[in-house]
Amino acid sequence: MKFMTTLVAAASVVAIASAAQAAEQYRIGGGPAGGGWHPSVSAGAQLLNEEIGDRFKFNYSPSNGSVDNVRRVGYGKFDTAWGHVGQVFQAWNGVGLFEEDGKLQDFRIIANVRKQTQIVAVLADSPIKSYSDMKGKIVNLLNKGSGSNVNCRNIMEGAGIINDIDVRNLGFSDSARALGDRQIDVYCSAGAPFTIPALTQLSITKPVRYISLTDEEQANVIKTNPFYAAVTIPVQPDVKGMDAPAKSIAYDVYWLAYKTMSDEAISAMLETTADPENLKKLVAVAGYWKTLNGDFTNLKSLNIPVHPAAAKYWESRGFDVADETVKAF
Repeated sequence: MKFMTTLVAAASVVAIASAAQAAEQYRIGGGPAGGGWHPSVSAGAQLLNEEIGDRFKFNYSPSNGSVDNVRRVGYGKFDTAWGHVGQVFQAWNGVGLFEEDGKLQDFRIIANVRKQTQIVAVLADSPIKSYSDMKGKIVNLLNKGSGSNVNCRNIMEGAGIINDIDVRNLGFSDSARALGDRQIDVYCSAGAPFTIPALTQLSITKPVRYISLTDEEQANVIKTNPFYAAVTIPVQPDVKGMDAPAKSIAYDVYWLAYKTMSDEAISAMLETTADPENLKKLVAVAGYWKTLNGDFTNLKSLNIPVHPAAAKYWESRGFDVADETVKAF
């Protein structure tokens, strides 16, 4: 009898171990330290493992940001990650930063995370009033490999000053501090959508101003980069020193999935993170999750497809996903 009891117990351990091993394993990419994606995606991975970890296991990996994420998903080194529409467009078409990679089309879009804007700021007492005033000045374009760095470069190129500025590539954590210490003259980064926590915090003791594109500069940035949209950032009461609206660019952040992810995993991932109660938990930790949605309108003109499992989920939530944007592998 003792032998049989031991045998049954051993069999149970094996069964439990086998069940754990049966969970599909996926690697989810995040972002760099100091940026908003790192805490946001790591919180999402934790929630997913708590809620559906018996079926789908998500292993979180930090990254250098949007360029890194899109490239790694394109090659299947990440199973899923977030990416700016600009890098998604370039990867899909094998242009720009992805020209040497060629077309990377083994991924699909599964969600629209949020819209972001590009914020370009100076200390309020700075003599810089326009983009042309930045010539000869120290302008931080953030760390290479991040989507913000690409967007900063694009906006400076569109304004016609990229070759006339003294470029720095400080990371997210160091940028606001460097502006406050006057080690740099201009701060550029992605806003979510209209503010950056570190910059807003800095403004309490050292007021800051946002710099506005002219109509011509804004049009030129968008002409060169069709995945951007024009936006005017309203005055932000929490940003001390901002006393006027600022013309800039807006762009979507999308959630990508590699072709080897199962339909079941994608459905479960969206059902879990977009569940209203779970979303409240995520937003309490990281506001980036606040606007998670199924609006894929912009993808129609860019000819970048939505995953069928994602389309089915978002349609069940009341979003109208155009048939021509949905494409299986």
